[in-house]
Amino acid sequence: MSKEDILKALADAVIAGDDDEAVEYAQKALAEGIDPQEAIVDGLAKGMAVMGDKYERGEVFVPHLMIASSALYEGMDVLTPHIKTDATSRPVTGVIGTIEGDVHDIGKNLVKTMMAAAGFTMIDLGHDVPLENFITAAKENKADLLSVSALMTTTMTGMDKISEMLLENGYRDSLVFMVGGAPVSPQYAQTVGADGTAKDAANAVALARELTSKLVPAEERWSDAKLSVTKTKYKDAVLKKKAAATSAGNVTLETAKQVMEEYNKVGTKGTSKMSHADRIFGALGDKKVDRLPVYPLACGVTRKFVPCTYKEYATMPEKFAASAEAAIKYLDVDTFVGLTDLSITSTDIGAGVTMPEEDTPSATGHLKDYEDIEIPEVKKGTRIYNHIQAAKLTMEKLHKEELNAPFVAFHEGPLLTLTQAMGADRVLHDMNTNPGDVHKALDKITDFIDEISTAFFDEGAADAICVDNLWSNNVIMSADQYWEFDGKYVYDRQLPVFKKYNAPYVIHNCADAVHFDIQIRKFGTAMYSYAYYEKNRDKGSKNYADLIPEYSDICCMMGEVDPIQFMNNDEATFQNIRNDTSKLMDEVLQTLKDNGRQSKYVMSTGCEVPPEGSLLAVKAMVDTVKEVGEDRYAKIIG
Repeated sequence: MSKEDILKALADAVIAGDDDEAVEYAQKALAEGIDPQEAIVDGLAKGMAVMGDKYERGEVFVPHLMIASSALYEGMDVLTPHIKTDATSRPVTGVIGTIEGDVHDIGKNLVKTMMAAAGFTMIDLGHDVPLENFITAAKENKADLLSVSALMTTTMTGMDKISEMLLENGYRDSLVFMVGGAPVSPQYAQTVGADGTAKDAANAVALARELTSKLVPAEERWSDAKLSVTKTKYKDAVLKKKAAATSAGNVTLETAKQVMEEYNKVGTKGTSKMSHADRIFGALGDKKVDRLPVYPLACGVTRKFVPCTYKEYATMPEKFAASAEAAIKYLDVDTFVGLTDLSITSTDIGAGVTMPEEDTPSATGHLKDYEDIEIPEVKKGTRIYNHIQAAKLTMEKLHKEELNAPFVAFHEGPLLTLTQAMGADRVLHDMNTNPGDVHKALDKITDFIDEISTAFFDEGAADAICVDNLWSNNVIMSADQYWEFDGKYVYDRQLPVFKKYNAPYVIHNCADAVHFDIQIRKFGTAMYSYAYYEKNRDKGSKNYADLIPEYSDICCMMGEVDPIQFMNNDEATFQNIRNDTSKLMDEVLQTLKDNGRQSKYVMSTGCEVPPEGSLLAVKAMVDTVKEVGEDRYAKIIG
């Protein structure tokens, strides 16, 4: 074979996702004396570039990229050891990982693959990575780039801590620090002191290449002398950060105290014409209400009213119920969603779990084989049974006459449970290469999910149930593939349970480009809790202006306000929240009126308020709706 034929064969092997051919032609390249670096760049990487272009055009999806990346890495494993390098030709070296407490690694894996295809040497730390591991790996590898990702708003605060650790250790000027994930905005990247962020993998590669090209040689940047100088340079900045953190104390606890003190002095602001329950169910049915309901997804953050640790909130029913009661009492929100974490069902079928004292529990220790999945009964000893008991206690408290607020229980859907237990990258890869085993696993898990929903209803533990059906995302999988591996299980098996109990089907999905037609129109969903990412609008992320005209005939929308700002505790933040809330409320009300609706919307955040967020920030949003909501409603809706 000619050199050109071998390079083309390498590219074709990646496009086809053929591991064996990638290895075969990598070995032929070496045997024919082709420079291994050239074989990677002009062979394997070109194939990955073709797949990247197809992905950008919506012709292939994440599972296809995973299969292609497997072939890419197989070929690179053969070629890389034979590359002759010296200090001057050292490829860009990056350390990448998903932050502690967060097991979502689809985006991180995609960025890693695209960077590897661009010639970067990537050290992948995986997901749920302790903060100090990022710092250690950066130093050990004399990294040019440190890339930290998060999908969950509850874990993003760790990015600021990593930034502080880089300053404190003197490493900050030695590398480029990038952050990423659907909820990460350029403004947030700047706030945590990162060098930048990008809206997708292709742009992340371009930004990383641009920023790292300006670095001096690694040996100079990582020398002891340079680190010592940098450490001294940022000493004052570190001291100021630590002093600010110390003076702020536990923001959540301190702001909880302030909210309670104000309540004890003056009670809640204003009087309401309707009860919480009447307002929420009125909005569900598009009835005339006094104002739009309001509920920032303030779940775990309300534990500091009790007070209790997050671990206690997630494991002790009486603490959970007390937190929900306090949220209704002190914040005067219109409902409470019983979200603790997304690893309850996966833990019960065999996955491990990390249980921090003051952060969200997360799945860990993924199962090795699908056959290892063991479906338990919903009974004492399982995490979900404990969660149901917490919900029962909560119902008793929230249904008291003085509160009269509905409680929305929460659990994970079939595909989300499986990906938490096995790892999302494993499951998405196997959808294409091993679909039979994925379907067998989903079949068993769906029975378990149905039993859970049934238990909530039979125990009288919910006014409604919100199911997290995360993986409906049009950049991760096609509509057909989502339907095959999640949608049809929900439609054929889960929805009949809700119909049996005449209960509304409620979904939470903080993905950024949802298959709304399936999850709303096909399912007949009564309420949809969603996130909106403006940076991904061109890829299908939708806001109230898109969703109300399309789906308000059957569905009450809930979400959109950016929860990241709730991590800050200052008057400027509170004013931004007030402004954002007022603007959104006016625009939503006008859109409802334009589409012949009266109330099918709940003012909420697009994802959960972080567990260390400011309860004064939450209160600012709720009070804004209460203070101006009735006048705005009367003026616009009539």
